[in-house]
Amino acid sequence: MMNKQILIVLGCLLAPAAAFLASGNTNFVQKAFISTTSTSLNIGPLQKLTNKKEYEATVNNLMKTKGYTREQAEKEYNQFLENPNNYALEKGEAYYKSLGYKTLMEGVIGEAEKEGKGDEVKQRIEEFQKQSKLKGLATISFFIILAFWFKITYVPDPVVGGM
Repeated sequence: MMNKQILIVLGCLLAPAAAFLASGNTNFVQKAFISTTSTSLNIGPLQKLTNKKEYEATVNNLMKTKGYTREQAEKEYNQFLENPNNYALEKGEAYYKSLGYKTLMEGVIGEAEKEGKGDEVKQRIEEFQKQSKLKGLATISFFIILAFWFKITYVPDPVVGGM
């Protein structure tokens, strides 16, 4: 029982550390954590059954506007339904790479500089990163304190019946 509790506490302590491992390299985080875990709820097929009209309208619109086959349009929409955040990030990164940028952030900053808003965007990104690090440190600190509290207050069960 104690080993399971230790593993749970260690897992809680190490999970937030992923934010600090990437150092700006989102591909590492995506490959190491996102792609190895299956969080797919298969919402696409569920949406297809429960909300047929909206699903069909969206698929038909994708076929019409992007020239997809039905299979491609359904696959595209299902990917969106399964994880809208990752879908948007992947599409954004693909867009900026098609413009010649190496990463999504380089593309965002580069395009903002073309519009004369580069400094503003850089400042917003730096502020976001600063807040994210602070939140990550607060989370890690909380779980470290929780682990120490658990260690200090834990009283093992006495052995029943002797050896």
